[in-house]
Amino acid sequence: MIRALRIVEIMWLVIAAVSAFELVARWNADRDKALIFGAFLILSIFMFFFRKRNRMKYEQRRKEQAKE
Repeated sequence: MIRALRIVEIMWLVIAAVSAFELVARWNADRDKALIFGAFLILSIFMFFFRKRNRMKYEQRRKEQAKE
């Protein structure tokens, strides 16, 4: 389970990287699409940290339950 959660985190980072690349590549050619990729970039960074925080809470709960 934890491995799957880490994979999802990495996927969000990949989406952020692709969005950043597309943002820079399209900035001069098509500003509207570039702004959409900028929104995806912000969303994916937010989701990365959100999912990471949730995974860490999940791991902490599992450790506490294992001690009991």
